[in-house]
Amino acid sequence: MSDTRTANMEKRRRRIIAAAHTLLAEGGFDSLNLRDLAAAAEVTVPTIYNLVGNKTALFEALVADNFASYEIRLRRQLPCPVLELPALMISTLVDMIAEDEPFYRASHLASEHLRTTPGDGGERDLKRPTLVRLGRELWQQAQSQGLVRGEIDRDTLIAVMINNQQLAMSDWAHQLITLEEMRKRSLQGFYIVLAADAAEAFRAEIEARLSKL
Repeated sequence: MSDTRTANMEKRRRRIIAAAHTLLAEGGFDSLNLRDLAAAAEVTVPTIYNLVGNKTALFEALVADNFASYEIRLRRQLPCPVLELPALMISTLVDMIAEDEPFYRASHLASEHLRTTPGDGGERDLKRPTLVRLGRELWQQAQSQGLVRGEIDRDTLIAVMINNQQLAMSDWAHQLITLEEMRKRSLQGFYIVLAADAAEAFRAEIEARLSKL
């Protein structure tokens, strides 16, 4: 395949993803109709299937692209002290959401739909693998500095941390809490989980941070 053809295919793929982003933000998951998307992206429906896939694959591509953007933005601000990392992770996410709330709300609701609806490609948590990897990086950094005791299984603690953050995200997506409340609840969850296995001095620092939230 020539470089020119590859470049043109990638340009069409980017147009498809950009148009899908707009459709999702405006109408939610049900709005990702491939005919409407093809018209908006100025491609054919078979081109969408060839370059991205079906409706679920299209949504997965949107999620992957946005998590890639999140990681790029986060890593530009690293390294930072372990105690600062949870706040940096959450503030980076909240800043991105604030720039495009309709899209992120629709995206989260679509993720819930795909996890819970049989036959729609459900039972996949599209966000969890990336969140687990970032959580493990946080824990590895804390362990290497002797800030956690290692008495509680790392992956169990990370799962609790992610579940808390996703619950806060869900409440925000369903408009039960504000974005600022989501930030606060997510950060509380991070700090409480860290405190559960923290060394004594580090635990005192975490408690001081919690008292200021």
